[in-house]
Amino acid sequence: MPNDDIMELTIAELAPKIKAREVSPVEVTEAALAKAERLQPKLNSFITILYDQARDQARQLEAELMRGEYRGPLHGIPVGVKDNLETAGIRSTVGTKVLANNVPEQDAFVVTRCREAGAVILGKENMEEFAAGSTSSNIHYGAVHNPWNLDYIPGGSSGGGGANVAAGVTFASLGSDLGGSVRGPAHCCGVVGIKQTYGRVSQRGLMVTSFNGDHVGPMTRSVQDSAIMLQVIAGYDPLDPSTVPVPVPDFSASLGKDLRGLKVGVPSDYYFDLIDPEVETAVRKAIAALGELGVEIIEVSLPSMKYAGALRIAGMADSVVTHEPYIKSNREDYGPTVLYRALAGQFVLGTDYSKALKVQRIIKEEYARVLQDVDFLATPTGPVPAWRIDSDTVTLDGVAYPSRGPGSGMTARCTSPSNSTGLPAISIPCGLSEQGLPIGLQLIGRPFEEELLYRASSAYEAVSPVLGKRPPVS
Repeated sequence: MPNDDIMELTIAELAPKIKAREVSPVEVTEAALAKAERLQPKLNSFITILYDQARDQARQLEAELMRGEYRGPLHGIPVGVKDNLETAGIRSTVGTKVLANNVPEQDAFVVTRCREAGAVILGKENMEEFAAGSTSSNIHYGAVHNPWNLDYIPGGSSGGGGANVAAGVTFASLGSDLGGSVRGPAHCCGVVGIKQTYGRVSQRGLMVTSFNGDHVGPMTRSVQDSAIMLQVIAGYDPLDPSTVPVPVPDFSASLGKDLRGLKVGVPSDYYFDLIDPEVETAVRKAIAALGELGVEIIEVSLPSMKYAGALRIAGMADSVVTHEPYIKSNREDYGPTVLYRALAGQFVLGTDYSKALKVQRIIKEEYARVLQDVDFLATPTGPVPAWRIDSDTVTLDGVAYPSRGPGSGMTARCTSPSNSTGLPAISIPCGLSEQGLPIGLQLIGRPFEEELLYRASSAYEAVSPVLGKRPPVS
């Protein structure tokens, strides 16, 4: 099978071919490494490509396959790992000069799960420094480029993963999401990205992270592939007190089921208050398509979201605590936008922090009430499509908003609330802008109901106007 054809497949399409020995793990891995090497000068999506390690893994997995030992749908599938997830014996930089020579002694829990499932780790992916931003324009390792238009950002902070999945370099990538860092690249790069319920997946081995709201989640080319990836990484971790010992369902079980009888809530406030007209048009059409699939569309109100800006106060305080040891030891190695963003947290008073947590509780309760009347919510993933790499601002309604550093929260305004509520949220491609840049639809569900989100997302994906479209660089 030609290399280019292999790399165009989804995990769900490729896995049966590997199982049947029609395609070998070595063949797939060589195709992925060749494409990574060819596109790295254009995308700059990796910090480290693991040529030798990936080949060694592939040979081992091929030998197992020849012995009749098949690990499952990830057997021999090349995946990427964001460079803020620990990988044993492999440099893990968190996208910063501060940790340029950091080599962990063990794998992150999710990396271990992927290895055990047979995935081949292709490389450590480029990202925003310390995962703090929406651009993935890294001052130390260079900017990641969007495969739909190389002059534009891929979203952040998991931009390398989003670019690789969209361009057909990896079949899936593991990212982290503290304010939209998986769903943002999914929106900007036209792939599927999920932030599952807080507590569903272990954060152990996620480096320099917040203690409140961070998640590890997959980016994939299809909803079915997302369900396959989450099946592998989900589950209770006794060494991570943030994980919850709840049963892990079969996330693929509801794919293809009818949507009739379901109700979707469309917020009348906040999510559509500040939005690019092209994004709103695409998202409204996607919601209408859900209606045509049998979902009852109900307008809902989230009045407490007018206080959502207060949620960032808690995040600022968490950030300065997280960064404190590194600022003391390596302040000169920080990029300026991350440094000034982190330092601002030292001015948050205890009463400010407590009020932010109070707002967080009020908003959580409001979502809980609304989700008693509907099965899930539909919103834009981002207020704007990707913007140019060389732009420091994003303009909406005549107002220029910072796209990096302090004050740049506008770009993640649709995704970050779900980090504070802990609710599962998925981004699915739903359109392209006039400039040919992807637009994402976000579905938000009840706690631990990812299976329902996959059911709705899969049904919409089948009628999406961008189904099967690939970026030019791929």
